[in-house]
Amino acid sequence: MAIVKSNICNMCGGLLDIDIDRQVYICPFCGVTFDYEYFRKDNVLDIATKSLNRREFGAAKDAFEYMLQKDPHNFEALRGLILCKCKWATMIPILHESEVFIQPDEPELVKAIDKCTPEYRDYFEQIRQALKVVQSYRKGRNELANISVELKNWHKKLRDLETAQYINSAKFSTAVSDFFDSVQEDDGRNASAALLYFGIVILVILGYATFVSHQYWAPIVFVGIILLVILIYNITKAMTDKAIEAAKVPVVEKIKELDKQLKAKTDETADYLKTYKQVTAKIVNTYPMAEPEPVENKRIPNAKPVNTRQSSDFPSARKIH
Repeated sequence: MAIVKSNICNMCGGLLDIDIDRQVYICPFCGVTFDYEYFRKDNVLDIATKSLNRREFGAAKDAFEYMLQKDPHNFEALRGLILCKCKWATMIPILHESEVFIQPDEPELVKAIDKCTPEYRDYFEQIRQALKVVQSYRKGRNELANISVELKNWHKKLRDLETAQYINSAKFSTAVSDFFDSVQEDDGRNASAALLYFGIVILVILGYATFVSHQYWAPIVFVGIILLVILIYNITKAMTDKAIEAAKVPVVEKIKELDKQLKAKTDETADYLKTYKQVTAKIVNTYPMAEPEPVENKRIPNAKPVNTRQSSDFPSARKIH
């Protein structure tokens, strides 16, 4: 016995089963059974649409699938299966990419494209195109997030280098650093030569003073040592500053490169989103669906047994004893 769930029992409020083989409604809770013209094409679609509007997607899916057994090319049934898969009552949610969770190769969509008549194929192909665009948009958005994280890390590296450079520059003396800044060199050879010259000059002065003034050799040596320590300190400071400055160059270049990538990816994702909105607006406006009315309760007054009141939806309905 093939069973499809649809409609609500007006006697107890339970969900009715549809026995397709016997062509009757059966309430599994109170036992009331209704006969009706289920096998009319418009009636099947009506049952499916009502179930869809009540967001009873299982019942709607069963009715749409049964409709396709009778008419494999039926547009409403093919679209209905897609709606059931998405858990949408209409196509309106497709306008918002955050509501889309199916893939371009979803079996229901592939079936719709394969089975529909030619005049409806473009409609389903547009749905597939929209799903492909939203895939690209989400991929681009993820790449954008990754670039942003990487850019943040490189900015942190640059800040760390700038902090180290500031701390180094704030040290005791900058006299020798200023001297080295005036020496325009790229590979450090001029700085090394300047260091050698400074050392030689101090040693010569120290040696000469010691030779001339034998009685003052101790203070002269002491002063010379202090001058040499200061020289070495400042030279080290200058070389550290230049090393930091050199280390900043590739970091700054990387930041510029990532800034360009970020802008390009931002523009790309914006284009994807714009295209998606254009395609989905066309989908919604082609073969539009009426918005479902809000359901206040689960009782359906039209589905009543014939021995109490005739059903307007199912004119041949009668209570079966």
